[in-house]
Amino acid sequence: MQLKLCLLGLCLLLAAHASHAEPGDERAIRELAAQWEAAWNHHDPAALARLVTSDADFVNVRGAWARGREQFEKNQTAQQEGNERNSTWKTTEVDVRFVNPDIAIVHTYWTLSGELSSEGTARPPHLGIITWTVAKRDGQWLIDASQATDVVPAQSH
Repeated sequence: MQLKLCLLGLCLLLAAHASHAEPGDERAIRELAAQWEAAWNHHDPAALARLVTSDADFVNVRGAWARGREQFEKNQTAQQEGNERNSTWKTTEVDVRFVNPDIAIVHTYWTLSGELSSEGTARPPHLGIITWTVAKRDGQWLIDASQATDVVPAQSH
């Protein structure tokens, strides 16, 4: 009986640990969002690419799907030299939910201003939300998958 209680206690302890991250992990993930903002605002595709896993999947607000860090950096280079060259990213909210100690879902609201249309005219500032799956690899939190969406203002019916 005592052995069963010990095993039960051990199982409960392991189950509790399975869904909790290490101290400082949430802060590190929030720092990842701050690094994203800084790299974007410096229009530095290489710095953005260092924030993603080598096999990351990235879907931008226009539905372009980059598979892997190399393609992601190539797409970011085109964007940052093109219609995003004068843009400013501002993170307004970050929500972190751990799936297990090494994986978290991150929802981030952001605003973008200074973006150019395909015709080269200034687009009005807009709000978006980006959903990241982040993974802890070799002690570093990186973006493994991403889906960005423009937030459309609610319309009255």
